[in-house]
Amino acid sequence: MEYAKRIDIFKGFLTVQMIFAHCIQFYTDLEKNTVALHLSEYINLTTFSGFLFCFGYASYLAYFRKERREASRRLLGNAGKMLTAYYISCFCYAIFVEKLPLRADKAGELLTLKRLAGWSEFLFSFALVMIMELLLFPLFTEKKKWGIPTVMAAAVFVCFLPHREVGSVVGSLIGGYGGTFFPVVPYSVYLAAGVWFARKKTGFRKSIFAVALAGTAWHVIDYIWISGRQPSRFPLSFSYLVGAAFFLYLYYLLAVALEEKTDVLFVRCFINAGRNSLFYLLVSNLIIFSVKASVFHRKSMLYSLGLFFIILMVVGYLKQIVRGDGRKRSNVLKS
Repeated sequence: MEYAKRIDIFKGFLTVQMIFAHCIQFYTDLEKNTVALHLSEYINLTTFSGFLFCFGYASYLAYFRKERREASRRLLGNAGKMLTAYYISCFCYAIFVEKLPLRADKAGELLTLKRLAGWSEFLFSFALVMIMELLLFPLFTEKKKWGIPTVMAAAVFVCFLPHREVGSVVGSLIGGYGGTFFPVVPYSVYLAAGVWFARKKTGFRKSIFAVALAGTAWHVIDYIWISGRQPSRFPLSFSYLVGAAFFLYLYYLLAVALEEKTDVLFVRCFINAGRNSLFYLLVSNLIIFSVKASVFHRKSMLYSLGLFFIILMVVGYLKQIVRGDGRKRSNVLKS
């Protein structure tokens, strides 16, 4: 599929970053290690926004050039996969990290989405993105010339609504107090941007460079001179939303530059991580949560870094043997 390789590389960047962030957040004392703290904050700023951009780009190539009826089954199927991944990660976090007792009421809170388990909320939001794409399908197609600007305007507007105490589903849609929410409606400014980039086959443009730089510059101005601290992430503020724009545009341009260099090992590694991002994120979470439940860990940057590389190797190996097993079965069936 044309131009899909660049978005796999882009997703690979984000996937590796998110795994590293989770490692240092669990196994490094961020109050004492300022380098790790700033790394964590930077990765937090760019990853979810970046994934929404990638979803938009990939969705245009896979869905939005087709009829809604043709794309709906795949969108619902992907939403189901994301929701299943969320529940797996959610229960593993609750069991291994929160030490959830075997009680129906406690399990029911998670099953009914009364609350979202830590370090898994983004997976639930990914499921909502797929549903939102299906519901707003016409707005993302070329038939609606005003569709992309409408989505972007609505996304920015939601950022300025007064935040209230909300439940998990509403919080994951529009944001609010009451939990760690990744609200898909305001973040959909990046989803719409991804659709537009794919539609226009965009590379470097001075106008986009200027807009992206302005977004990140506003974040920095707010950080240093207005708020005097990191703009609000939970609930999501406009300054936090636009802060990732310049970095993500640089990632995109780097991915474009690397897409013809698949003979280079590290490029192939990023492509593999990007194409299998859900597998990498889910399995890495399971490893991180389960190790946390043991006494086989310590709080240090060195441990976090070591675990990060081990996770990448283990997940890559698991993906390889799963694929290898599938090829062997198909050969046996052919014989």
